[in-house]
Amino acid sequence: MKPGIGSAVCLMLASLCVSACSFDYGSELADDTSIPEMTMTGVNASRYENARLSVELRASILEMYDADKIWTASDVEFVQYTNTGDGAIEAEGSAGLFLVDDAADVYSLGQTASFRIVEDNLFLTASDLRWDRSVHTLVSGLASSVELERGDGSVIVGTGFSANTLSREYQFTGSVAGKLVSGGASSSDLPETGL
Repeated sequence: MKPGIGSAVCLMLASLCVSACSFDYGSELADDTSIPEMTMTGVNASRYENARLSVELRASILEMYDADKIWTASDVEFVQYTNTGDGAIEAEGSAGLFLVDDAADVYSLGQTASFRIVEDNLFLTASDLRWDRSVHTLVSGLASSVELERGDGSVIVGTGFSANTLSREYQFTGSVAGKLVSGGASSSDLPETGL
């Protein structure tokens, strides 16, 4: 049997359909907010306020998601300077991960975050922390361990940490253990408590 006109028409229609098919990859990528607008490596950034250096930040990778006003960074180190202009350090710290939600004024640190607050002679270490700038609160995860160490040798370790960064008051809602040094001479062990 010879192929007829019907077979030829079907073959032409099939080839026309195949050649007319196209995939639109562009619209899918344009709507994908998981792709950063900008990625930088080996970042050294400085922020100036009133012509004075206020913050220095170093990160191995910095990604910016402008549509959502979100920044992420890894292997972060930062230094915050006093506003006196003499280069004195107010605070410094580091974190494995850093997430800034600029629209909500929320800053999250993870993979071991550490801070040193110079004026208070206080060193803080935690697996994760979240600072809500609008209400001046710094909190850890409920089960996350936070260690506070003062220059006098006092050490407190607890879970459920929260602090008001404006009034400089803090509390633990979970268990707490440590050693408090009073008057620089005597020390006492603080037994673990479950609140």
